[in-house]
Amino acid sequence: MAIGLKERLKKFEQEHEIYVDAQDLLNYWMITARIPKKGNGVHSTHYMRQFITARHETGVVIVLPDPEVYMTYSVEDWGRLESIDDFVDKALPRILADKEESDAGAQESCGKSCG
Repeated sequence: MAIGLKERLKKFEQEHEIYVDAQDLLNYWMITARIPKKGNGVHSTHYMRQFITARHETGVVIVLPDPEVYMTYSVEDWGRLESIDDFVDKALPRILADKEESDAGAQESCGKSCG
């Protein structure tokens, strides 16, 4: 993974208190986010999201709203993904939207990825 991408992820983590791990693997790319849940005004626990796509340009992404329960997932079209940078660029706003939706209490610890 390029140093510039690592720096962007670190900045995102610091700004939003969300841990993000992007992996550029042999046949696929995977992003794992650990998102804090608000509880009594304090971030006390976390929930996870995973986004997985094959190394191709079609942009089909598997979204795991709870990576510990692999039977629950959705498949989405994120458009053309030519690099892991493209994948991260599309995943970070999605992760942030999940956090904001969860913080607002729209869905208990789920955000957009539940459904």
